[in-house]
Amino acid sequence: MDLKKNTKSNEKIKNAIIDVIQSSSSHGIPNIFKSSNISIKLMWILFTLISAGLCAFMVVDNLMSYFKFEVTTKSRVVFELVAEFPTVTFCNINYFTSDYSQEIIENYKEFQKYYNPLSDYFKLWVKSEIMRHNKPNYPNNFGDSLQKMIVYCVYKGIYCDQSEFSYFYHPIYGNCYQFNSGYDINKKKIDLKTSFSSDKLDGLKLILNISVHEGLKFMNPNLGAVIFIHNHTTYPMMVDETTVAPKFETNIAVSRTFYQSQPKPYSNCDGNTHDKNNYHSELYKLVHENTKGYSHILCYYQCIQKRLIDKCNCTMDAIPSFYSSNNCPFNDDCSLRYLSDIPYSLKNCVEKCPLKCEGKLFDKTISFIKYSNPFFETSLSNYQGNDSIYFNQTVNSEDLAVVNIFYKSLTYSSTTENPTKTVIDLLSSIGGVSGLFLGCSLLTFVELIEILMKIILVAKENNKIFEKKLILK
Repeated sequence: MDLKKNTKSNEKIKNAIIDVIQSSSSHGIPNIFKSSNISIKLMWILFTLISAGLCAFMVVDNLMSYFKFEVTTKSRVVFELVAEFPTVTFCNINYFTSDYSQEIIENYKEFQKYYNPLSDYFKLWVKSEIMRHNKPNYPNNFGDSLQKMIVYCVYKGIYCDQSEFSYFYHPIYGNCYQFNSGYDINKKKIDLKTSFSSDKLDGLKLILNISVHEGLKFMNPNLGAVIFIHNHTTYPMMVDETTVAPKFETNIAVSRTFYQSQPKPYSNCDGNTHDKNNYHSELYKLVHENTKGYSHILCYYQCIQKRLIDKCNCTMDAIPSFYSSNNCPFNDDCSLRYLSDIPYSLKNCVEKCPLKCEGKLFDKTISFIKYSNPFFETSLSNYQGNDSIYFNQTVNSEDLAVVNIFYKSLTYSSTTENPTKTVIDLLSSIGGVSGLFLGCSLLTFVELIEILMKIILVAKENNKIFEKKLILK
């Protein structure tokens, strides 16, 4: 009886499966079961197998293409009617410039003969010694004050308000000042300036006094200023510097490029680095707390400084540090040993410093002409106008460096990335391939569920019959 029951049950399941297959929306397999002629049946089997093989090959190819995570880069030129003017950070190229510096360095001058004048070693040693024995204040007394450095400044034809400049300390150049940083000299927020023309008159003109005390000129053969042009949220040391020379007028025409990359796994960069709570990294949060915009390079620098503090209890003064620790002495053995290990240290810093996916770059076109002549210098010294506060008539024109910064064009280049193949594209490709070769659709897979459900129903029906028989007995 059990054998008959099993045979009957198997027959029901077989019929249910054949019924679903013969009514399937796919093309090959139903025709195999429907065909009574052996030749036609063999033909359908052959072509179904070929189609299934091609379908499998193309599905795998689509999956491999998707998991390559390739991107399509789109570049376009966009016109902007009103553009935000960049932040301009400027510094005297010499760290030590003031009378106070000359008084301090006079104590170290006798050691200068032991250092090659072609190198910067004497200057670095003196700086290291001074920093070790003098707690620095900002702006420090060794460099230029804002009032000394700015001889003349106009923006869009209007005299600059010196209270709208902000201070920035550069570990190499010392006292620096920023125009259009979004903050004033008292660190209060102010509106950013804009530009609506690509004309030199619609930009910034600075005449800088880059003089150095006569008693300090032996330390550095260079005379001039350095200019950093960057976004107001970008740390100045993260961009290339431009040097301007005395007795020359330097024109810097600026153009902009905005870029945005796809985050992991499409690239090495990480998404949403604007939120300081988005990553549980002490270094990441430290950069956010001390700057107006995150930079992974700055994060790497803090990682190096942190390891240097742990090993040598000091920081390197050549790169930014947001830690309150003393600078390492010049030629310190511990720090020199650590510096040789920096490439290894950076590898350990990568996971702690997420990579930004977007940014803004400033490209510069630079030209210059000779500035001043004896007749101009005479007219400068004779000027008695009310605006003389904006320039120092006692400045030697040999110490004047002029720089004009303006937009080359109000258009900017935009470079963005988009995934070459999205999940929707992947599903569409697989659906198209399976439909082309096998005639399958998403509902075809529902038919497999139908077969499973019918098998379950047959099994349940057999159990009910068996239970009834037991009750009757």
